[in-house]
This record gives sequence, structure tokens and C-alpha cells, in this order.
Amino acid sequence: MSAQTKSSAPTLLLVAALWLHFFWCLVPAWISSEYYSYGFFVPPLVFALAWRRNASPVVSAPWQPGRATVVVLALLAGLALLALIPMRVVQTGDPGWRPTFVLHGLVVTVASHLLLARERGWKGSAWFLPITVLAWSAVPYIGRIEQELIRSLTGIVIGITREIFIIGGHPVEQVGERLSLGGQVVEVTEGCSGIRSIQSLVMTALFFGELLWLRWPQRLLLLGGAMAAAVICNTARAFYLSWISFFESTAAADAAHDPAGHLAFAAAALMLYLFAYLLAPGRSRRAQVRRIQVTPSQAPPPGNTSQNVP
Repeated sequence: MSAQTKSSAPTLLLVAALWLHFFWCLVPAWISSEYYSYGFFVPPLVFALAWRRNASPVVSAPWQPGRATVVVLALLAGLALLALIPMRVVQTGDPGWRPTFVLHGLVVTVASHLLLARERGWKGSAWFLPITVLAWSAVPYIGRIEQELIRSLTGIVIGITREIFIIGGHPVEQVGERLSLGGQVVEVTEGCSGIRSIQSLVMTALFFGELLWLRWPQRLLLLGGAMAAAVICNTARAFYLSWISFFESTAAADAAHDPAGHLAFAAAALMLYLFAYLLAPGRSRRAQVRRIQVTPSQAPPPGNTSQNVP
């Protein structure tokens, strides 16, 4: 085992260096866009959880590619690097241009898992796949995808908020991305749409899933829970701020904007953790053990003592 650990150390260090450089290239995007400010939390979480997985490794027969396979992979890696260099040059002047992040991430992902497969086999490489998925949560979305999400989420949040007002007896009207009541208009901005919460809660869901060792179906359910929690909490936030703006003042709504956002995210994260705890496989096993321990048929009859007790 010690020989295996020594032999795998250079591979692990190389994989860590690839991801560290990739994260460093993402820093300008995390700084320039408030939607991805959570990205600074991802690298320490990724490396800490990877260290935990490495403490109980899964090892299978090492992957031994033939010479032709090695040549093809080397050519593909060279072409990817050649394409990445000019894209990185363009991105230096425009940090918001994101296709280079995707290409860079794909190169790092493929190279990392090939190196792990060469050292520990394909099962050993797949053992680190949840860490890779968590690392990808820090990659900014392609602009078109992000804008479509913002428009869709804004429409959902505004529509539900309007329905809540109507149920409460207030004839609020929806005009595009605005809510109107008695001539007063409240604009639901992109920040209130829930896109920032969904992006950060997706990362949080992936972290909770890995922290609690959830299975893949349970992690997918947790991702769905993250989206639902984001919509619910951001709708509550939009309703609260709109209520203040309609019935108190716009200045009061502006003052409550950021605290309400922090509270909405904290509530959504708490809901998400409770959902992840309920999905945790160890919880059902512990409950089963407790039931077995208190089963009357397993208890010794009254007055029966062991002969071996001194």
C-alpha cells in the first residue's frame, strides 16, 4: 500500500496542478460577475473533498493504452492547446467571454481522468468523478444559456409574486418585468430573479451530496431541490420587497434589498441541507439499527443472566 501511495503521489500532484491553474484562470470571471463570487469557495472544497476520497481509494487494473492510442491522445491534446492559446489572448481583453473556460475545463477534465485511469484504472478514475462535477460548478455559464435562465426565472418569480398579491386581495398587475399597483411600479431586477441563488445553490447541493456521500440518484434529487428552494426563497424575497415598496417606501425597499437576499440564500441553504440529510443513506441504516436494538424479540428474558459475568 505504501508503494502504491508513493507511486500515485506524482500523478495526484499533477492533477492538482492542472485544476489549480484552471481555477486561477477563472478568478477574473469570479471578480467581474457577482453571480459567480461563490467560486472562491469551490477550490478549497474541491481539494479537501478530493483528499478525503483519496484516503479511501478505489483501485482497479491500470489502463494501459497502446502506442496508437497514445499518439492520438497527444495529437488531440496538442490541438486543444493550440486552440486554447488564442482564446486565452482574446479573453485577456474580455473576461466575460466564456467559451474558453469550457474548452479549458474539458482539457483539464479529460487529462485528469486519463492520468488517474493510467495510475488506478477506470474505477479509480471514476471514484473522483463527483469532485470533478463539483469543480465544474465554479465555471461561468455560457452567456446565452445564462440570459435564457435569467429571463425564465424572472418570469416565474414575477408571476408567482403577482398571484400571491392577488390572493391577498391586492390587484397587482404585471407589466413585463415590473409589478404595478395603484400607479406605483416595482421592477424585479435580474438579481431578484433567482439566477444567482440557483447557481450558488447548485454548488451547495453538489457539496452537500459529496459531504454526505449521497448516491447519484439522490444527488440529482438534491439538485432539483436546490432549484425549487431557490425559486421559493426568491419569490418570498420579491414579494417582501414589493410589499415594502408598495406600502412603505422605495427607500425602505432599497435598504432591505441586500439583507433580504442574504436571508433568502441562508433559508434556501438550510432547506437544502435538511433535504440532503433526509436523503443520506447512513440515516436509514442507523434508524434500522436502532429498531433492531429495541426489538422485544431480541431482548433477553427477565432474570436471565450470563454465566460468564464475574
